[in-house]
Amino acid sequence: MENQNSSGGWLKILSQSYNIVTLDKQTLKERFIVSFRGYQLVGGLIYLLLLVSFLFFFLIAFGPLAKLLPETQFTQKKDLIELVVMVDSLEKDLALKTNYINILRQSLKGVHPDSSHKFNSVVSTIKNISQNKSKEDSALRALVESEDLYNIPTNTNIVLEDLIFFQPIKGIITTQFNPNERHYGVDVVSVKDQSVKSCLDGVVLFAGWSTEYGHVIIIQHSDNIISVYMHNSTVTKQANELVMAGEVVGIVGNSGHLSSGPHLHFELWQNGNPINPLEYIDF
Repeated sequence: MENQNSSGGWLKILSQSYNIVTLDKQTLKERFIVSFRGYQLVGGLIYLLLLVSFLFFFLIAFGPLAKLLPETQFTQKKDLIELVVMVDSLEKDLALKTNYINILRQSLKGVHPDSSHKFNSVVSTIKNISQNKSKEDSALRALVESEDLYNIPTNTNIVLEDLIFFQPIKGIITTQFNPNERHYGVDVVSVKDQSVKSCLDGVVLFAGWSTEYGHVIIIQHSDNIISVYMHNSTVTKQANELVMAGEVVGIVGNSGHLSSGPHLHFELWQNGNPINPLEYIDF
């Protein structure tokens, strides 16, 4: 009986109509505002509760409150895995760039890196290849020679004095060419953000970052001439791109640990030997 009376009382409360009115203290006159039933009030409260819970969940999951809550073990493991993957990727990238820079430095010094131990199996395979030219091979050779897209014309009788070098940048020489102090180029102080231009036609050998020299670009020219541009704020070309004399290849900057202000460190090399740029270029 008590259960029936209790359930009947709840049903009566939910089905009963309620009015919200205001009472004027002076005239005691009632003013009607709104009317609702009990189940409508309960439904509204449930809807409001769900809405608040939904908003609170998003604030915790995606909002600033997520940083205030302690991290779960799963979140910590996930972050740790991401850090390990990132460090591994950076180590591989650093190793490749370091190896590439070492090879370039050896090339600039006229020393050819000895990597024959990596290609022993390839060499032994090449020795067993027949040297007879097929029709397809001859046709391919003719096609490549006719297109000749990325080859720089060479002239073994070329004299540096006969070349017209484009001025890479206009500025003031602060440190001159001095091989005895291992300074194989010139430092040219200029206005920040001035364009750096290629001194001759060529192909970009390297364009990237060095801890000591900042943003560096190295260009191969004809007759085994190489020009080097260091401490740029950025470079505008990528490796294997063709460049023309006077074409912008970078922007003057102050990048690298060995830089003390906005300037360009410019070097010229031929056959692995450093050349004084002041003998051929008027800065």
